[in-house]
Amino acid sequence: MKTSETLNELAAALAAAQGEMSNAAFNADNPAFKSGTSGTGYIRYANLAAIRDATIPHLSKHGLALLQTTDVNTTEMLLTTRLLHSSGQWVESIYPIPVSDRPHVMGSALTYAKRYSWAAICGVASDKDDDDGNAAQDAAKNGGSGHPALLTKRTRAEISADANRKRQEYRDVEQDLLQIDSLAALDRYSREVLTPEFMAALGMKQWAVEQKVGERRRELEDWRKAEEKEPSEGSPEDAHVRDELIEALQKMDTEAKLLVWKESPAFRRDLASLPKAMQLAVRKAGATKLETLQKAAR
Repeated sequence: MKTSETLNELAAALAAAQGEMSNAAFNADNPAFKSGTSGTGYIRYANLAAIRDATIPHLSKHGLALLQTTDVNTTEMLLTTRLLHSSGQWVESIYPIPVSDRPHVMGSALTYAKRYSWAAICGVASDKDDDDGNAAQDAAKNGGSGHPALLTKRTRAEISADANRKRQEYRDVEQDLLQIDSLAALDRYSREVLTPEFMAALGMKQWAVEQKVGERRRELEDWRKAEEKEPSEGSPEDAHVRDELIEALQKMDTEAKLLVWKESPAFRRDLASLPKAMQLAVRKAGATKLETLQKAAR
Protein backbone atom coordinates (compact mmCIF):
# COMPACT_ATOMS: atom_id res chain seq x y z
CA MET A 1 0.00 0.00 0.00
CA LYS A 2 1.19 3.51 -0.83
CA THR A 3 0.08 6.81 0.70
CA SER A 4 0.70 10.53 0.55
CA GLU A 5 3.11 11.98 3.13
CA THR A 6 0.27 12.90 5.49
CA LEU A 7 -3.16 11.31 5.95
CA ASN A 8 -4.75 13.31 8.77
CA GLU A 9 -7.46 15.00 6.67
CA LEU A 10 -8.17 11.92 4.56
CA ALA A 11 -8.39 9.74 7.67
CA ALA A 12 -10.87 12.09 9.32
CA ALA A 13 -13.03 12.28 6.19
CA LEU A 14 -12.94 8.51 5.66
CA ALA A 15 -13.88 7.87 9.29
CA ALA A 16 -16.90 10.14 8.89
CA ALA A 17 -17.90 8.49 5.61
CA GLN A 18 -17.52 4.96 7.00
CA GLY A 19 -19.72 5.91 9.94
CA GLU A 20 -22.53 6.51 7.47
CA MET A 21 -21.90 3.53 5.15
CA SER A 22 -23.72 0.22 5.25
CA ASN A 23 -22.42 -2.95 3.67
CA ALA A 24 -23.29 -3.33 0.00
CA ALA A 25 -26.41 -5.33 -0.84
CA PHE A 26 -25.64 -8.97 -1.66
CA ASN A 27 -27.42 -8.85 -5.00
CA ALA A 28 -25.65 -11.50 -7.11
CA ASP A 29 -24.99 -15.25 -7.13
CA ASN A 30 -21.81 -17.03 -8.18
CA PRO A 31 -23.05 -19.87 -10.45
CA ALA A 32 -19.68 -21.60 -10.36
CA PHE A 33 -20.05 -22.64 -6.72
CA LYS A 34 -22.84 -24.16 -4.67
CA SER A 35 -23.36 -23.12 -1.08
CA GLY A 36 -25.89 -24.15 1.50
CA THR A 37 -25.92 -20.77 3.22
CA SER A 38 -28.09 -18.86 0.72
CA GLY A 39 -31.60 -19.44 -0.47
CA THR A 40 -30.53 -19.88 -4.07
CA GLY A 41 -27.94 -22.53 -3.26
CA TYR A 42 -25.17 -20.29 -4.63
CA ILE A 43 -22.57 -18.15 -2.89
CA ARG A 44 -23.97 -14.62 -2.54
CA TYR A 45 -21.93 -11.47 -3.15
CA ALA A 46 -22.32 -7.76 -3.88
CA ASN A 47 -21.50 -6.86 -7.46
CA LEU A 48 -19.45 -3.80 -8.40
CA ALA A 49 -22.53 -1.62 -8.95
CA ALA A 50 -23.87 -2.45 -5.49
CA ILE A 51 -20.53 -1.60 -3.86
CA ARG A 52 -20.42 1.71 -5.75
CA ASP A 53 -23.98 2.58 -4.69
CA ALA A 54 -23.15 1.81 -1.06
CA THR A 55 -20.00 3.96 -0.93
CA ILE A 56 -19.90 6.81 -3.47
CA PRO A 57 -22.60 9.05 -1.93
CA HIS A 58 -20.85 8.97 1.47
CA LEU A 59 -17.37 9.40 0.02
CA SER A 60 -18.45 12.39 -2.08
CA LYS A 61 -20.21 14.00 0.86
CA HIS A 62 -16.92 14.13 2.76
CA GLY A 63 -14.66 15.24 -0.08
CA LEU A 64 -13.44 11.78 -1.05
CA ALA A 65 -13.20 10.23 -4.50
CA LEU A 66 -12.17 6.77 -5.67
CA LEU A 67 -10.17 6.14 -8.85
CA GLN A 68 -9.30 2.78 -10.45
CA THR A 69 -6.80 2.54 -13.31
CA THR A 70 -4.96 -0.29 -15.08
CA ASP A 71 -1.47 -0.77 -16.47
CA VAL A 72 -0.40 -3.84 -18.48
CA ASN A 73 3.04 -5.39 -18.88
CA THR A 74 4.09 -8.68 -20.48
CA THR A 75 3.10 -10.91 -17.56
CA GLU A 76 0.29 -9.20 -15.70
CA MET A 77 -2.21 -6.39 -15.50
CA LEU A 78 -1.97 -4.09 -12.50
CA LEU A 79 -5.15 -2.59 -11.08
CA THR A 80 -4.46 0.53 -9.01
CA THR A 81 -7.21 1.66 -6.64
CA ARG A 82 -6.61 5.15 -5.21
CA LEU A 83 -8.73 6.91 -2.59
CA LEU A 84 -8.33 10.70 -2.93
CA HIS A 85 -9.24 13.56 -0.61
CA SER A 86 -9.93 17.15 -1.62
CA SER A 87 -6.87 18.18 0.42
CA GLY A 88 -4.64 16.28 -2.00
CA GLN A 89 -3.96 13.42 0.39
CA TRP A 90 -4.35 9.89 -0.96
CA VAL A 91 -3.94 6.17 -0.30
CA GLU A 92 -3.74 3.43 -2.91
CA SER A 93 -3.47 -0.32 -3.33
CA ILE A 94 -2.25 -2.39 -6.31
CA TYR A 95 -3.86 -5.68 -7.36
CA PRO A 96 -1.94 -7.88 -9.89
CA ILE A 97 -3.94 -9.85 -12.50
CA PRO A 98 -2.26 -12.50 -14.70
CA VAL A 99 -2.53 -11.68 -18.41
CA SER A 100 -4.72 -13.95 -20.58
CA ASP A 101 -5.13 -14.04 -24.35
CA ARG A 102 -8.89 -14.46 -23.88
CA PRO A 103 -10.59 -11.05 -23.53
CA HIS A 104 -13.63 -12.34 -21.64
CA VAL A 105 -11.38 -14.00 -19.05
CA MET A 106 -9.40 -10.79 -18.56
CA GLY A 107 -12.61 -8.77 -18.30
CA SER A 108 -14.06 -11.07 -15.67
CA ALA A 109 -10.82 -11.09 -13.66
CA LEU A 110 -10.62 -7.30 -13.80
CA THR A 111 -14.19 -6.92 -12.54
CA TYR A 112 -13.42 -9.37 -9.73
CA ALA A 113 -10.30 -7.38 -8.76
CA LYS A 114 -12.10 -4.02 -8.94
CA ARG A 115 -14.89 -5.30 -6.72
CA TYR A 116 -12.59 -6.62 -3.99
CA SER A 117 -10.19 -3.66 -4.12
CA TRP A 118 -13.02 -1.10 -3.98
CA ALA A 119 -14.70 -2.82 -1.03
CA ALA A 120 -11.41 -3.26 0.83
CA ILE A 121 -10.23 0.34 0.55
CA CYS A 122 -13.65 1.62 1.70
CA GLY A 123 -14.01 -0.95 4.47
CA VAL A 124 -17.29 -2.57 3.40
CA ALA A 125 -18.15 -6.26 3.03
CA SER A 126 -18.69 -7.67 -0.46
CA ASP A 127 -19.25 -11.39 0.25
CA LYS A 128 -22.00 -12.90 2.35
CA ASP A 129 -20.14 -16.18 2.91
CA ASP A 130 -16.88 -16.08 4.87
CA ASP A 131 -14.89 -18.50 7.03
CA ASP A 132 -16.12 -16.95 10.31
CA GLY A 133 -12.57 -16.55 11.62
CA ASN A 134 -11.52 -20.15 11.02
CA ALA A 135 -8.31 -19.10 9.28
CA ALA A 136 -7.21 -17.07 12.29
CA GLN A 137 -8.14 -19.90 14.65
CA ASP A 138 -6.13 -22.38 12.55
CA ALA A 139 -3.12 -20.06 12.64
CA ALA A 140 -3.31 -19.87 16.42
CA LYS A 141 -3.56 -23.67 16.67
CA ASN A 142 -0.42 -24.01 14.56
CA GLY A 143 1.61 -21.81 16.85
CA GLY A 144 0.82 -18.42 15.33
CA SER A 145 -0.84 -15.51 17.10
CA GLY A 146 -3.94 -15.57 14.93
CA HIS A 147 -3.31 -11.97 13.88
CA PRO A 148 -1.60 -11.38 10.49
CA ALA A 149 0.48 -8.48 11.79
CA LEU A 150 2.04 -10.70 14.45
CA LEU A 151 2.82 -13.77 12.32
CA THR A 152 6.45 -14.70 11.71
CA LYS A 153 7.84 -13.30 8.45
CA ARG A 154 8.13 -16.00 5.82
CA THR A 155 11.42 -16.80 4.10
CA ARG A 156 11.88 -16.68 0.33
CA ALA A 157 11.93 -20.48 0.26
CA GLU A 158 8.60 -20.66 2.08
CA ILE A 159 7.03 -18.12 -0.25
CA SER A 160 8.33 -20.00 -3.30
CA ALA A 161 7.07 -23.32 -1.93
CA ASP A 162 3.65 -21.80 -1.30
CA ALA A 163 3.51 -20.42 -4.86
CA ASN A 164 4.50 -23.81 -6.30
CA ARG A 165 1.82 -25.51 -4.21
CA LYS A 166 -0.84 -23.12 -5.51
CA ARG A 167 0.24 -23.69 -9.12
CA GLN A 168 0.16 -27.47 -8.68
CA GLU A 169 -3.26 -27.40 -7.03
CA TYR A 170 -4.56 -25.24 -9.89
CA ARG A 171 -3.21 -27.75 -12.45
CA ASP A 172 -4.81 -30.59 -10.47
CA VAL A 173 -8.18 -28.81 -10.59
CA GLU A 174 -7.80 -28.26 -14.36
CA GLN A 175 -7.21 -31.98 -14.88
CA ASP A 176 -10.09 -32.95 -12.58
CA LEU A 177 -12.50 -30.71 -14.47
CA LEU A 178 -11.62 -32.35 -17.78
CA GLN A 179 -12.82 -35.69 -16.38
CA ILE A 180 -16.12 -34.39 -14.98
CA ASP A 181 -18.88 -35.26 -17.47
CA SER A 182 -22.10 -34.21 -15.71
CA LEU A 183 -23.50 -31.22 -13.83
CA ALA A 184 -24.23 -33.43 -10.81
CA ALA A 185 -20.58 -34.50 -10.68
CA LEU A 186 -19.44 -30.88 -11.02
CA ASP A 187 -21.70 -29.80 -8.16
CA ARG A 188 -20.37 -32.61 -5.99
CA TYR A 189 -16.76 -31.70 -6.85
CA SER A 190 -17.37 -28.03 -6.05
CA ARG A 191 -18.97 -28.95 -2.74
CA GLU A 192 -16.49 -31.59 -1.58
CA VAL A 193 -13.18 -30.40 -3.09
CA LEU A 194 -13.45 -26.69 -3.84
CA THR A 195 -14.34 -25.77 -0.27
CA PRO A 196 -14.08 -22.16 0.95
CA GLU A 197 -10.91 -23.12 2.82
CA PHE A 198 -9.34 -24.67 -0.29
CA MET A 199 -10.26 -21.67 -2.45
CA ALA A 200 -8.95 -19.16 0.09
CA ALA A 201 -5.62 -21.02 0.22
CA LEU A 202 -5.21 -20.59 -3.55
CA GLY A 203 -4.76 -16.84 -3.21
CA MET A 204 -4.56 -15.15 -6.62
CA LYS A 205 -5.24 -18.51 -8.33
CA GLN A 206 -8.78 -18.50 -6.92
CA TRP A 207 -10.26 -16.36 -9.69
CA ALA A 208 -8.68 -18.59 -12.35
CA VAL A 209 -10.24 -21.69 -10.79
CA GLU A 210 -13.61 -19.92 -10.66
CA GLN A 211 -13.29 -19.16 -14.37
CA LYS A 212 -12.44 -22.78 -15.21
CA VAL A 213 -15.36 -24.11 -13.18
CA GLY A 214 -17.73 -21.62 -14.81
CA GLU A 215 -16.50 -22.58 -18.28
CA ARG A 216 -16.94 -26.28 -17.52
CA ARG A 217 -20.46 -25.68 -16.15
CA ARG A 218 -21.50 -23.84 -19.32
CA GLU A 219 -19.99 -26.59 -21.46
CA LEU A 220 -21.83 -29.31 -19.54
CA GLU A 221 -25.09 -27.38 -19.78
CA ASP A 222 -24.64 -27.16 -23.56
CA TRP A 223 -24.03 -30.90 -23.71
CA ARG A 224 -27.17 -31.62 -21.69
CA LYS A 225 -29.26 -29.43 -23.96
CA ALA A 226 -27.82 -31.18 -26.99
CA GLU A 227 -28.67 -34.60 -25.55
CA GLU A 228 -32.24 -33.53 -24.76
CA LYS A 229 -32.85 -32.56 -28.37
CA GLU A 230 -33.51 -35.00 -31.20
CA PRO A 231 -30.17 -36.69 -31.96
CA SER A 232 -28.45 -35.29 -35.04
CA GLU A 233 -26.24 -37.62 -37.05
CA GLY A 234 -24.39 -34.79 -38.78
CA SER A 235 -22.84 -35.06 -42.19
CA PRO A 236 -20.40 -37.77 -43.29
CA GLU A 237 -17.68 -35.10 -43.21
CA ASP A 238 -18.55 -34.34 -39.57
CA ALA A 239 -18.36 -38.02 -38.69
CA HIS A 240 -14.96 -38.24 -40.37
CA VAL A 241 -13.64 -35.26 -38.33
CA ARG A 242 -15.07 -36.78 -35.13
CA ASP A 243 -13.38 -40.12 -35.78
CA GLU A 244 -10.05 -38.45 -36.59
CA LEU A 245 -10.14 -36.43 -33.36
CA ILE A 246 -10.96 -39.51 -31.28
CA GLU A 247 -8.23 -41.50 -33.03
CA ALA A 248 -5.68 -38.74 -32.34
CA LEU A 249 -6.68 -38.69 -28.67
CA GLN A 250 -6.30 -42.45 -28.40
CA LYS A 251 -2.74 -42.27 -29.81
CA MET A 252 -1.51 -39.94 -27.07
CA ASP A 253 0.87 -41.88 -24.83
CA THR A 254 1.35 -39.38 -22.00
CA GLU A 255 -0.95 -37.16 -19.97
CA ALA A 256 1.08 -34.06 -20.89
CA LYS A 257 0.77 -34.71 -24.64
CA LEU A 258 -2.96 -35.27 -24.30
CA LEU A 259 -3.55 -32.03 -22.40
CA VAL A 260 -1.42 -30.01 -24.84
CA TRP A 261 -3.30 -31.46 -27.82
CA LYS A 262 -6.71 -30.74 -26.27
CA GLU A 263 -5.73 -27.10 -25.76
CA SER A 264 -4.23 -26.69 -29.25
CA PRO A 265 -5.91 -24.31 -31.76
CA ALA A 266 -6.29 -27.14 -34.31
CA PHE A 267 -8.16 -29.39 -31.88
CA ARG A 268 -10.41 -26.57 -30.65
CA ARG A 269 -11.18 -25.45 -34.21
CA ASP A 270 -12.10 -28.93 -35.43
CA LEU A 271 -14.11 -29.69 -32.31
CA ALA A 272 -16.09 -26.45 -32.58
CA SER A 273 -17.04 -27.33 -36.18
CA LEU A 274 -18.92 -30.46 -35.07
CA PRO A 275 -22.55 -30.78 -33.91
CA LYS A 276 -22.94 -30.73 -30.12
CA ALA A 277 -23.64 -34.47 -29.91
CA MET A 278 -20.39 -35.26 -31.75
CA GLN A 279 -18.48 -32.78 -29.60
CA LEU A 280 -19.77 -34.65 -26.55
CA ALA A 281 -18.51 -37.96 -27.97
CA VAL A 282 -15.02 -36.51 -28.52
CA ARG A 283 -14.92 -34.93 -25.06
CA LYS A 284 -15.95 -38.15 -23.37
CA ALA A 285 -13.32 -40.08 -25.33
CA GLY A 286 -10.70 -37.57 -24.19
CA ALA A 287 -11.81 -37.85 -20.55
CA THR A 288 -11.65 -41.64 -20.69
CA LYS A 289 -8.17 -41.57 -22.26
CA LEU A 290 -6.93 -39.09 -19.65
CA GLU A 291 -8.19 -41.29 -16.82
CA THR A 292 -6.45 -44.31 -18.39
CA LEU A 293 -3.12 -42.46 -18.65
CA GLN A 294 -3.35 -41.19 -15.08
CA LYS A 295 -4.00 -44.68 -13.75
CA ALA A 296 -1.05 -46.05 -15.74
CA ALA A 297 1.26 -43.36 -14.33
CA ARG A 298 0.45 -44.21 -10.73
